[in-house]
Amino acid sequence: MAFDDEHPIPLTLLDPDGGWINAPVHVSQLRGRPVLLHFWSMDCEECMGQLAQVQQWIQDYGPRGLVVIGVDVTHSESELRDTNAVERFARKHGLRYPIAVDDGSMAQAYSVETHPSYLVFDAQGILRLHTFSADSLREVRLVLDRLTGPDANTGAFAP
Repeated sequence: MAFDDEHPIPLTLLDPDGGWINAPVHVSQLRGRPVLLHFWSMDCEECMGQLAQVQQWIQDYGPRGLVVIGVDVTHSESELRDTNAVERFARKHGLRYPIAVDDGSMAQAYSVETHPSYLVFDAQGILRLHTFSADSLREVRLVLDRLTGPDANTGAFAP
């Protein structure tokens, strides 16, 4: 799926087969707010190592309007029917933000091929960053700074 400045990301794709942990997210809640989609998996060591950073971003940027949505990927059909494991995991690790339980269809729709992956959208729903790996955490923070800083609502975005 190609994204550009003229065609906002279809955030209506936020419809996971496995449902939601910590309350569902509706597209109407995202209008006018920057969004971070964080694709991860419970069996991914690198993903687990980055959860603290995601929590820090929520603390730093949540008060400035950022919405963080976790997407837990790679589930069997039985796991999709019973999300207790994801709920237990979220509780154990203090994950209080909305988490979509995905069978891979959301990841496919957003062209996510590896975990962890981060997709950052501006307040108009335009994809500003699609990245993965620990090396990209600094880049995510820089984009979040731009999207939630004092000039965020000017419409200006210099990559």
